Amino acid sequence: MAKTLFDSSDIRNIALVGHSGSGKTSLGEAILLKTGVTTRLGNTTAGTSTFDFEPEEVKRGGSNATAFAWCEYAGKKVNIIDTPGDANFVYDSFTSLRGADTAVIVISAPDGVEVQTERLNTEAKNLGLARIIVINKMDKERANAAQCLNEIKEDLEVTPVPLQIPMGSAETFKGVISLLKEKAYIYDGATGKYKETDIPAEYADDVASAWEVLTEAIAETDDDLMEKYLETLELSKEECIAALPAALEAAKIVPVVYTSATNLIGIDLILDLVAKCAPNPLQRAEVAIVRGESEEMLKGSPDASFSAVVIRSFIDDFSGKQTVIRILNGKAPADGNVVNVRTGDPERLGTLYALRGSNRDAVDQGVFGDILCLAKLKDTRTNDTLALNTDYAYKRVVYPAPMMSFNLRCKAKGEEDKLKNAVDKLMDEDPTLSTGYDELGRAMTLFGMGQQHLDMAIEKMKRKFKLEVDTSLPLVAYRETLKKRVQNIEGKHKKQSGGAGQFGVCYINAEPLERGEGFKFFDEIVGGAIPRQFIPAVEKGIVNCMEHGLLAGYPVTDLAVHLIDGKYHPVDSKEVAFQAAGRKAILESFRQGGVKLLEPVYKMDITIPSDSVGDIMGDITSRRGRVLGMDPEHKKTVIHAICPLAEVQRYAPDLRSMTGGQGIFTMEFYGYEEVPGNLEAKIVKESPFGGAKDEDED
Repeated sequence: MAKTLFDSSDIRNIALVGHSGSGKTSLGEAILLKTGVTTRLGNTTAGTSTFDFEPEEVKRGGSNATAFAWCEYAGKKVNIIDTPGDANFVYDSFTSLRGADTAVIVISAPDGVEVQTERLNTEAKNLGLARIIVINKMDKERANAAQCLNEIKEDLEVTPVPLQIPMGSAETFKGVISLLKEKAYIYDGATGKYKETDIPAEYADDVASAWEVLTEAIAETDDDLMEKYLETLELSKEECIAALPAALEAAKIVPVVYTSATNLIGIDLILDLVAKCAPNPLQRAEVAIVRGESEEMLKGSPDASFSAVVIRSFIDDFSGKQTVIRILNGKAPADGNVVNVRTGDPERLGTLYALRGSNRDAVDQGVFGDILCLAKLKDTRTNDTLALNTDYAYKRVVYPAPMMSFNLRCKAKGEEDKLKNAVDKLMDEDPTLSTGYDELGRAMTLFGMGQQHLDMAIEKMKRKFKLEVDTSLPLVAYRETLKKRVQNIEGKHKKQSGGAGQFGVCYINAEPLERGEGFKFFDEIVGGAIPRQFIPAVEKGIVNCMEHGLLAGYPVTDLAVHLIDGKYHPVDSKEVAFQAAGRKAILESFRQGGVKLLEPVYKMDITIPSDSVGDIMGDITSRRGRVLGMDPEHKKTVIHAICPLAEVQRYAPDLRSMTGGQGIFTMEFYGYEEVPGNLEAKIVKESPFGGAKDEDED
């Protein structure tokens, strides 16, 4: 059995991050193969991947959630965090990054720096993580290392420091030259075997130029080295090697290496760099905590009281709920008893495991800095803090507002409770999912980051919880309002059925209000025309009738009603009679004054590449939107606009399609505006409610 217990100084926690399709999972699989964890190179679409083991990932051919595996190399335990790079799932990467000490930023050589690469690089920088850049897919057509370096400098706003020179590109890519080892490594096909040779003469000039960049970058990280460099204009190989770990730990240098993960080229050199130079947990930067109402930074220590942050939760088909933690202070207590800081409730850690995809290896002790899995915790979720004798919690990741939603209805009757339970468990796994209730549609609503995100959740619900649902877009919350002021409208209710009768008469004036003013009721009765005890009944009848307007059955808003007169009978007048009178009066007001339809509009902030501005502005106009303004942000532009909700319910996938996956947006309710006349008839016809009717009508 492989060794599972390591000292904190011998642990390396690396997160593979980058845009979807850059080859992160392939790189992780190559590392597992080279270290003997697996016997063949895992492949997602073939269903043999260690990291992409969920059926939905196999079907889609890519990661939709973070996965973990560990391997041993040169006496070090390397915890690999393989994160998703798709915009629908990228916020899972933001959470998982808190488990890492080094972000390995994977860039596709043919595609260069893409939008999620930029976002994840920024997040890694904000967390104070060391960063290593891997330019992958050097064997693919259009691979361009020089262009990638330029984009890294411009788009990631870092100075890349290559530790290697690629030997060829595309079909001629055969290996790399290591500047620090001063050797060339030429690989044999896809076996991962290589031979170490002297540097070919034709690369001498490239090596000299790259060495100058490297030594200058190393010199800038240390005052003594800088002083020597300024005097001699050179540093020795030994001095550069000795200075690199500290420079990497302090994020003063961002080294670059080259690979073809699927051909196993350069994998050994990456592992060597991680083992010798990447920081261990003892060197981890301070992390943000919340103590009471204040936020502060905390430097973890193996001698402190235990605390850990939950970086992932998921449901295993066989073992139930699994919770992945990063120990950021102390070590796991021997008796396993800790407290969930969010709930204040105790949790028992039980057996500790080191994950390898869906497989687990039992660990004797949870040491400082390790990433471990716990089974069947009661009420612990992603972002939670587990601790022993602490008065703080680790700062939670704040997720953006959802960009799309579906209404859910069980296909089989009587499974509503099962649906709620399934959705709760899905949200435990994925905090970017949230739920609500569509009052108009009378259905549970599931909110997510896009259609693919929601589709994946529905697939998981069917597979994991044996629950099938029908989905639809939530009903647009249209409103109705009065077109013009009407006066002295009578509402009369008279009913005689052999016993005590019902009698009530009211007269009202009604007028439309400005948008957003809601409903106002004014009691202007004088001389006891309606007894005081019946006036609330008139208002209640009006309010109840306003729940379904006359035009299309949508709620009525922005309306003022003045109760000006009425009649009553000393015996037959009752509350129910005046409720009916109020209802008839407001219905007649709608008939005489006319009703118009209002639609919800939302303010949107749309972040896109600057070269897409024209297309997006044209698209906004086609959706009946209005552009309010624009703000440039580096190579991007933020467009501020107002759009009707009915036109942007499926905007998330549309925006990604128009911007090559680079566009993101947020939206918040802005108000109600009148529906254009050419659309009103269609909305009325398609309304599921129909107009309001008098209760006396059949």
